[in-house]
Parts: sequence; C-alpha cells; structure tokens
Amino acid sequence: MRILILGGTGLIGSALASQLSSHDVCTLSRSRAPNTIYGDFAQLRSAEVWLPLLDGVDVVVNAVGIFNESPSQTFSDLHVNAPIALFAACEQTSVRVIQVSALGAAPDAVTAYWRSKGQADAVLCASSLNWSIIRPSLIYAANGRSSRALCSIASLLLLADLQGCGDVQPVHLDDVIALLVRLIEAPVAQRQIINVVGPAAMPLSQWWQQLRQAMAMRPAVTIKVLPWMQQLASAMAKYLPSSLLSRDSLAMLRAGNCADVQPFAELLGRAPKAALPAADEAAAIRRTAQLGWMLPMLRIALALVWFLTAAVSLWGWPRDESYALLGEVGIPSSLQALMFYGSVAMDAAFGLACLLNIAWRWQLLLVLFYSVVIAIAMPQFLLHPFGPLLKNVPILALLLMFDQLSNTRQK
Repeated sequence: MRILILGGTGLIGSALASQLSSHDVCTLSRSRAPNTIYGDFAQLRSAEVWLPLLDGVDVVVNAVGIFNESPSQTFSDLHVNAPIALFAACEQTSVRVIQVSALGAAPDAVTAYWRSKGQADAVLCASSLNWSIIRPSLIYAANGRSSRALCSIASLLLLADLQGCGDVQPVHLDDVIALLVRLIEAPVAQRQIINVVGPAAMPLSQWWQQLRQAMAMRPAVTIKVLPWMQQLASAMAKYLPSSLLSRDSLAMLRAGNCADVQPFAELLGRAPKAALPAADEAAAIRRTAQLGWMLPMLRIALALVWFLTAAVSLWGWPRDESYALLGEVGIPSSLQALMFYGSVAMDAAFGLACLLNIAWRWQLLLVLFYSVVIAIAMPQFLLHPFGPLLKNVPILALLLMFDQLSNTRQK
C-alpha cells in the first residue's frame, strides 16, 4: 500500500510514518530527499497540480496544521485552499483520505484556527470520497513542543485555576497514532468523524496536577485566576514566545474541549491511556520541564544584574568615588570619564544581550577580566567579609552554562 503523509515532519506525521514501516510511505517536502514527493503544500491550490503527485497513492493522510499564522503560512492556504484542492484531486483518482482536524473544528467556531479546519472538514464530508476525519483533543507527547510547555507550567511552584474555562480531555499521541494505523490498514470508520479524546474530562489545573504526579512532584498550590486576569494575560501574550496564553488559546479553553470517549475506545479496541508521561521518562521530563522556566528566570536575573549595575553606577553612586576606583586600577584621569560611561553603556548592552540570549562568552570574558584586575589592583575587595568580588564566581558559572547551552542549540 502506498501512503502519502502530508505534514510528515510534524508531531503526528513523523510518528505515524515510523509506525508504517511495512508500507510504502512517502511525504511531501520542499527538499528533494528519499521517499519524498517534491512540492510546497501551501502552493498546491488546484486539483490539476495535485494529480501528478497522487500517482500510485492509495491513501493520503493530511496532518498539516499550524496554530499561529505567519506571512508565509496562513490558515486559508494550509487549512482550507490546499486541502480542498487535494480532496478534488482525490475524487478524480479514488484515493482514500484521512483528514487530521481538531476537536472543536466547525465553520462557525470561535477561533480562526477552528473555523479553517472546520471549513475543510465540511468540504470533505460533502465529497464522494471514502474519507475519515479524526479530531484530536490536546495531544500529549513526550517530545511535543506544546507538551513540554505544558509540563513546564505544571512544574511551577504555583498553578493557575482558570475560572470560567471549560474542561479539557487530553489524549496521548500513542493512541492517536494507533487509531490512524487502524484507519489506514483496516478502514473501520469510513465516512465518519471521530473525536479523539482521553479517558476523562477535567479542568486544566487538574491535568497539570496529574502531570506533576506523573513527574514525581508533590501537588502544587493553585490560585484562582479570574476572567479579567486571563484577558490581561492574553493581551500580553503577543510579547511572549509561547502561544499558550494567546487570545485564541483562551477562547478555546473557555469553549471547552471534550467529547464522548466511547466511540474512540471502540475503534481502538481498548480504553485510551492517560495523557501523562510514562514512569521511565518521568525524571527526564521533570528536569526538562523545570529548566523550561528556571533558565528564563536565570537569564532575567543576570539581565537585572547588568541593568542595575549600570543604573547604580550612573545615578546611585558618587561619581568622584567611581573615578577614584578607576584611578586605583591605573586608569589615568584623562580617560576616566570615557571608561566610566563606556562601562555603563556596556553593562546596559549586556543586560539586553541576556534577554536576547546572545553574547554569553563576551559577558564571561568581561566578568573574568574585571575580577582578575580588581583582585590584583584592589585585593581588599577579594578579602572583604561581604564577598563583593567572590560573588562573581557563581555568575561566571552561570555565564559558562548559558554559553555552552547556546553552542549546543546552534549545532
């Protein structure tokens, strides 16, 4: 059986491909590589351009999806236009279609994401094709980006209890893939929409507590977050890298994300498993989850050290005493003003660099240079009982850590 997986590099597509090794599996890609069909999904907006790509294909699985739009990736292109053109081509070739949609998708849904998925679903339902549509709830996957973010939130010292939000019913990726394999190999649900959900619906804060328990962490204290507080947080979310607090995310949480689990369980032939980390991966996931918020916190702390040092030097400490310290390390009076203002500017620049996660090695070298010069020229600071110079030792360790982590990400 020849199976074309669209979205083969995504969470669902890549996991599905790994479970279909006994079949002839290919993916659509903008790079020419083995077992790929060359093409740009967003640009395939007519049946005519799809037809050559479907030659010899028996089943196509459309797992393409984005949660946030960008100038090059829009809901209309990826969720509506390209899929509808694909369905039209499949009608001409009798290719079976499995559409990965989303729980809550509908043409009149509350978010553009849900509406775009629902529009394509409606066209597929009205077609003459042999189709199946799966609508997963929140998906837990150990290597999933959103799952890592949710685990990081769950590992916080305090958890939010979002007032006015509906329940969620998260599902494990393993169960999503098991269903897709069944639909491909033995079409048990033809021309059906399947809501793919976990075993139980619950408030999001309860799932976070379950994630903590699975990561071998004690229950956290929860604090009630009222709707107006949620609105304020969502308004600020556009300045943050995560989309978990966006307006659309909040709207979806308020709408709820639940369904009857029984039809899904019957297709699986068993009850779906809990959307939680396995016991053998709990320690690694807990460590990654905690670092997910600890590392940004440390970066902000280092940025504050630089910014406050610049502010204290500029406004909080007598200027003549600063010049006197420069004189003690051998800076001539003619250069002291230049060195002073240059140091203030450098401190502020390195504070910004911390927030941007760059220039860690330069910061490390500067702190090391300062420490050595002061220890030699003004040993009283090295031997001071408050340890003003010795406190640079943990700062150097943190800067080295961030430098090495930055190098690892770039490789």
